[in-house]
Amino acid sequence: MKNLGNIAPSQKNSKSYLHALFDIKNVPKRTYQLGIATLAAGMLLSVYDLWLGLLVSAFLVACFCFAVLMFLLLKYHQAIKNLKIAIISTVCGLLILLVCLEGIQTEQYLYFFPLMVTVPILIDFKESKLWEPLVYILLIISSFSICIFLGLHLSPLEAFNAQQASKLSVVNRFIAIIMTIIFATSYIVFEKKYIHELLNQSKLAIDARTRFLSTMGHELRTPLNGIIGTLNLLRQDHGLYKDEYFQTLIYCSDHMLQQVNNILDFNRIEADKLEIHPVKLNLYQLLTNIGMPFTTSIREKGLDLIIDIDQKLNSMVYVDDLRLIQIFNNLLSNALKFTQQGYIKVEAHCLNISPTSVEIRFMVEDTGIGIAKNDHHKVFESFEQVYDRDHDKNIGTGLGLTICVRLLKLMNSNITLLSEKGKGSKFLFDIKFNKADLASPTLSDMEINVPEDLSGVNVLLVEDNQINMMVAKKTLSNLKAVITCSFNGKEAIEALINNANYDIILMDLEMPVMSGYTAILHIKKMFPNIPVIAFTASLVDQQMLTDLLESGFSDCLLKPFKPQQLLSAIKKTAIPKQMNI
Repeated sequence: MKNLGNIAPSQKNSKSYLHALFDIKNVPKRTYQLGIATLAAGMLLSVYDLWLGLLVSAFLVACFCFAVLMFLLLKYHQAIKNLKIAIISTVCGLLILLVCLEGIQTEQYLYFFPLMVTVPILIDFKESKLWEPLVYILLIISSFSICIFLGLHLSPLEAFNAQQASKLSVVNRFIAIIMTIIFATSYIVFEKKYIHELLNQSKLAIDARTRFLSTMGHELRTPLNGIIGTLNLLRQDHGLYKDEYFQTLIYCSDHMLQQVNNILDFNRIEADKLEIHPVKLNLYQLLTNIGMPFTTSIREKGLDLIIDIDQKLNSMVYVDDLRLIQIFNNLLSNALKFTQQGYIKVEAHCLNISPTSVEIRFMVEDTGIGIAKNDHHKVFESFEQVYDRDHDKNIGTGLGLTICVRLLKLMNSNITLLSEKGKGSKFLFDIKFNKADLASPTLSDMEINVPEDLSGVNVLLVEDNQINMMVAKKTLSNLKAVITCSFNGKEAIEALINNANYDIILMDLEMPVMSGYTAILHIKKMFPNIPVIAFTASLVDQQMLTDLLESGFSDCLLKPFKPQQLLSAIKKTAIPKQMNI
C-alpha cells in the first residue's frame, strides 16, 4: 500500500506554476542581487580607501557595508518588509556623507547613475502603485542635488592630497561606469526574459482554452446529441419504445448536468471559492446508497457493483454530503466509462474511532483498462487526457479528478492512485469526520411526520422564463401544491398585497421590471413572515449565498433541479412554518 499522505503530483506542479505566474519578474531575487552587488562594491572601495591612507573614508564605507549586510540578513529572516528602500536610502546617505568628508573632487556622486538604473529593475511597474517608483526616483534625485550643493559649498572634512583625490576619482569613475553598464544590461536581459515568459504564458493560456473548448465541446455535444436524437425517435415512433427513450433522456440530461456542474466547480477552483459546508447525517445510510445513480448503467454493461461499507460507520457525523457524493460520482463515472467487464467496487472502512471523530478509508476500485504508471500524474491535471493506444483515442477530461483532488484538500485529505495498464485502478483517500451530538434532533428525525407531497402548501412562483415557469409549475402541481404565478418582482408584490396567504415564495433572481434582488427587500419589509427561496441558474458561491441569506432569502435552489430537490427545499422551509416547528 502506498503512503496516502502523498500529495498528488498535479498539486505540486500547479503550486509551482502559480508561483511562477505571479512572480515571473522575480523582483525579490533581484533585490538580493542588488544588495550583494552593493556590498561587494562597498568592500572594494573600503579596501581601496584604506590602501590610499584615507582611514575615515575607509571606516565609513566599512560601516555602510555592515549596514547593508544587516539589512540582507534581516530580510532573509523576514524582520523587515522593504529591502529596496532600505538599501537605496543607505546608499544615498553614504554618498552624502562621503561628499561632506571628501568633497566633490573624488566624484563619488557618479554612483547615483547606476543607482537610478536599478529602480526599473527592482520595481514591477504593473504590480506596484504609482507612488512607489516616484518615491525612489525623488529620493535619488534629491540626494544627488544635496551632494552637488554640499560639494560646491563645503570644504572636505578629511585631509588628502591631489594624488589621492585623483586616484580615488579614477576608481569611482571606473566602478560607477561598470556598474551602470552591468545594471543597464541586466535590465535589458530581465525584460527580454519577462517578455518571453509573458509570450509563453499567453501561448499556454491559448492552448488551455483550446483544449478546454475541444474537450468540453465533445463532452457536452455527446449527451446533447443523445437528447436530440432520442426526441426525434420519440416523435417518429409514437411512444413504441417510450420507457427506453425516457431512460436515455434521463441519462443524457444527467450526464450533461454533471459536466456543466464540473465546469462551474472548476471555475470556483480557479477563483479559489470552492468550499465545504458540513451537515449532520448518518454516514452509513449515505454510503450504502452512493452507487444508486449508476446501478442501471452498470447492469446494462454486464458489470457487478459491490458496495462494502463498514458497520461501524452507522453513526451521526458532520459531512458535506453533496461534495462527498460529487467525489464518488466522478470516481464511479470514470470507473464505468473505462470498465468493460468485471466489477466496480466501493469500500469504506473505519481506520480509527475516537469520542469526537471517526477516520475512514474510502476506495473505488474497478477492473477496467487501467492507467500506465507514467500517466498517473496526468489524470489529475485539468483538461489533461491520457492517450490509449489500444483504443486509439484520448480518455478522460481530467476535470472530475481535478475537482476531487481540490475537494479532498478542503477536507484535509488527498487521493492516491494505484493502477497498472490492463490491471484496473484503485482510488483511495482517508477522511476524518467530526461526530455529531446524538442527543440533538437530526433533519431526518424532524421529517418523520412530514408529508411526502405538498398538499395544502400555497406557493407563489415568480419566474420570467416561460419554459422554466412551465416546468416548475408542472412539478409543483404533481406534488399537489397550490400555485400562483408571477412573471417579475413587481407582479409578485402586487399578488402579495392582494392576498398574503402564501406558505412560501419561489423567486428567480434575474427578472425584468423588478429583479429578485430588489423584490426581496420590499417583501421582507411588508411580509417578513413569508419564507422566500431564491430560484436561480446563477453560479452561487458561498459569498453569494451569504449575501442572499442576509438580504432575506431563506434558502437557494439551483436550476436545473430535480423534483426531489424542489420537494426537499420546500419541506425544509415551508412545512416547519406550517406545523409551527
